[in-house]
Amino acid sequence: MIVLSLCTSGCCPTVEIVEGMVVIQDDHGGKVSLTREQVKILVDRFPQIEGMF
Repeated sequence: MIVLSLCTSGCCPTVEIVEGMVVIQDDHGGKVSLTREQVKILVDRFPQIEGMF
């Protein structure tokens, strides 16, 4: 299992990578799980998404 903290000013969500899943948890305990296929879609589309910032 890999656990990453994505802390910025005011919040500190975590990302857990375990058994082919990515679980993102916010500071209030809310969770979103992404499958390997969904993560691939996110990575593949990152250049397009990055241009929106």
